[in-house]
Amino acid sequence: MIKGFISFENEIQELLHPIVQDPALHGLWLNTLSYLENCGARKIASCEHPTAVKEEMLKHASEEFRHAFYLKKQLTRIDQHYEDYRRSYLLGGWAAYHYLNALDLHASRYLSMLGMNLLEIKQLAYLLVTYAIELRAGELYPLYQTILKRHQSKIQVQSILLEEKEHLQEMEDELSRVSDASTYIESICQIEARLFEKWLEACYLAISPENNFNPPAPPSLPVLFH
Repeated sequence: MIKGFISFENEIQELLHPIVQDPALHGLWLNTLSYLENCGARKIASCEHPTAVKEEMLKHASEEFRHAFYLKKQLTRIDQHYEDYRRSYLLGGWAAYHYLNALDLHASRYLSMLGMNLLEIKQLAYLLVTYAIELRAGELYPLYQTILKRHQSKIQVQSILLEEKEHLQEMEDELSRVSDASTYIESICQIEARLFEKWLEACYLAISPENNFNPPAPPSLPVLFH
């Protein structure tokens, strides 16, 4: 297990079973995943240098955009439709919006506190945030695919799962060349866990306000996190 990464396997499974069995909830879930994939793709694109763009970054951004589109198209298989990503069309509302944007912000703030310059912050924040997200995707998508299969759903995410594994490996390769990467990874993963927990809790409340949400207690986070 990656140091700093906190698993929410049980909570994700408990959340997904009722979602997959309810077309309306499942539609919101798919649209939310599509939003998160699209958000990730836009963040990758925003980190590109005007001219010195690596092929891997182009590939990664294009695949994330394709994932967003693929998930949108899957909505038709359960007779659902959402024309955009407005808050009422996302499961978890503001917490869904907040998840990736706040992670990016806190990662940049964390690296700034370490005395890095703007270019270093931008490059390293991209690697760390993407790595943390891919770790989470590596937990979420296999669980989702298993539950889809169990309930004989028309929805499939196997192709996304395989490409996310490739993305994770690419980030691991890049971070292996960064000094003190393990220290940075631990801090960013802890921040990601808190933000993901908030989104999960919002999803639970959206499905049933009476649900008890009892995730594992994350370790102490950096002072910058509020």
